[in-house]
Amino acid sequence: MTALAALLVAAVPIRAFDVSLFHLLNDSHTPATDLLWISFTTLGDGLVLGIVVGCFLLINPRVTFVGIFLMVASGAVIHVVKPLVPVPRPAAFLETIHVVGPLLKSQSFPSGHAAASMSAGLALACFCPSKVRAAALIGIATCIGISRILVGAHFPSDVLGGVVCALAVYVAFHAFIWPRIRDRIPDRPDLSDRWLRIFIYLEILTAVFVLVWYSPRWAEFPPVSAVVSLGVLCFVGIRFREERYAGPNIVGPPDSGRPREWKSFPGAGSMGNMEDC
Repeated sequence: MTALAALLVAAVPIRAFDVSLFHLLNDSHTPATDLLWISFTTLGDGLVLGIVVGCFLLINPRVTFVGIFLMVASGAVIHVVKPLVPVPRPAAFLETIHVVGPLLKSQSFPSGHAAASMSAGLALACFCPSKVRAAALIGIATCIGISRILVGAHFPSDVLGGVVCALAVYVAFHAFIWPRIRDRIPDRPDLSDRWLRIFIYLEILTAVFVLVWYSPRWAEFPPVSAVVSLGVLCFVGIRFREERYAGPNIVGPPDSGRPREWKSFPGAGSMGNMEDC
């Protein structure tokens, strides 16, 4: 709640210096930074983020549920706000900008990539057993939002608007929805559960779709999207095999080398350190 209030206060000066801040960031580019920021912006694609969050079905299904819920809910808010606030993109408003990737000219506010990445980042961070890693996840989500400015797709106020949407949905979810449903969602995978197996197969099919069809046709930077989807398929395959042989509610043999974090840590049954996020 404090973070949300701070962002709303910061919106006033950011909006006042929107164009200046945009040029300050967008004008600072080299071929190497272009590659870096288009990679970050590709990671903010909702479908790519979705399969990454989906991996956690085989670690802690609660992470996947919360992440997908926040992404879908914030995405719905974004699609309602965009037609109501018809702000042109920088390419349609400014004479000279540096664009990396698709040239977009309409429906600038708020940023969908910023909302999706912050939603996923909050979900992962709030279940993460390490505060340092949680901060790193929020940092990555922030970089994805900033990348939208550096590739010429959004103004700073658009990115801030997307982050505010994600935080608002998160606060509402944490206060009104999660306390009522958390006990119904397991905090570890059980392959004897038919619904969990269905969702895992759906995750695999979606990752294959991203790799074979989506990446070469619609991704901002196809190599990054393809690498992520291939990594997801490898990860899911390995974890599925481990869970299958481990059996339900078994973390694994002592010498298996399987990571135990994300599955069990203090407070995991009550969404971990969500109150501190």
